[in-house]
Amino acid sequence: MKQTVAIIGAGETGAGWAARFRVMGWNVRLFDPDDMAQGLVGAVLQQARRGLPGLSDVALPEMGDMVFCQTISEAVDGAIWIQECLPERLELKRKVLQKIQEHCDGAAVIASASGTFTLNELQGCATRPEQIISTHALAPVYLLPLVELAVNDANPPEVKARAKEVLQGIGMAAVEQQGEERVSVALQSALQTEADRLVAEGMASPSDISDALRYGLGLRWAASGQEAPQDAVLVAILRALKAQGAGAGAVLNRFDAAQGEPALDIKHPLSTVTRTVPLDWTDYNGHMNEARYLQAFGDATDRFMEIIGCDADYIASGGSYFTVETHIRHLDEVHAGARIRVETQCLLGAGKKMQLFHRMYEGDRLLATGEHMLIHVSLETRRASVPATHIIARLGEIATAHEALDQPDGAGCAVGKTG
Repeated sequence: MKQTVAIIGAGETGAGWAARFRVMGWNVRLFDPDDMAQGLVGAVLQQARRGLPGLSDVALPEMGDMVFCQTISEAVDGAIWIQECLPERLELKRKVLQKIQEHCDGAAVIASASGTFTLNELQGCATRPEQIISTHALAPVYLLPLVELAVNDANPPEVKARAKEVLQGIGMAAVEQQGEERVSVALQSALQTEADRLVAEGMASPSDISDALRYGLGLRWAASGQEAPQDAVLVAILRALKAQGAGAGAVLNRFDAAQGEPALDIKHPLSTVTRTVPLDWTDYNGHMNEARYLQAFGDATDRFMEIIGCDADYIASGGSYFTVETHIRHLDEVHAGARIRVETQCLLGAGKKMQLFHRMYEGDRLLATGEHMLIHVSLETRRASVPATHIIARLGEIATAHEALDQPDGAGCAVGKTG
């Protein structure tokens, strides 16, 4: 049976809490008199459904129901966790907390998302102060795991234990406050104060400070720990940023773009990938995992598509190639740090079809082969279609040149038939 959470106040913070609880399988009941609240919650929920499940390597529970309620009493009815996310006005919070306690179950946990007021201040005037705790999180709440948990002498041990259980159950890291001040708020304030001083004294510009955090300090803090594991973590973070073209990842992308592409000689297999195997491409056996072979061959296919004119502009115009069949042979192992290259031979390039054969090497050592059949499609109809004239011409030119090459070993083989 799904558990029920009530969210009181559905601004950015409340919407984030609602989205996290719902995606994690809780039934959510919301109250907010603002007519715009439903639209905001819907938008945040859509983002959470795209991002949060992807952080887990196991299936999350079935998503819970969500209801907007007309009154606080309706929202808290049956809720075992009540998340107060009102604007930072103490009298308003106290008044609403009293209203919540008039209608909620006495065993329910009432958590305030306040980042401004102390727990003692929030509990003031409460009918049952032992029921109220503080849970301050950072936006976006549906993705970031940090929640600063504040309890005090008024809260019995079972309330703290229940709070930690619930927060950990929705994928959050409950960091218990040792004093009245929120550590994240204090750190952010101190950092902003020091940044303002540096700007005022002419020692740095705002963009300099932002770059220092994005390109260095922020990354190091995120990967803090032992030196060897830290390298692997930093590589994973930087490569994730690279995939999105964000922060330090944009620097890496600019470097890659400046390296240029090797000269093409269509009388030979085309060099489509030259790269080093990164740390996060290796598996528990210490060598490149099988999914990364496919990624390398997929990158080779993408490069071949660019060579024949099926580039970003062409795809934006509505045409592309879809892979319909793939056969990979894993012939030898390769480890992180190895320099690999992929050479691509076109076995067929006529009409709507394109058949490619990739060979992956480290030096002269053949590591793997990948054979791929692709069909040209219209992105509007999602059906097979004839390529544009310039693609037909360039693909035909390469396919004709490659007809003179020897048929590669393994071409046309099925699983278990290696050559």
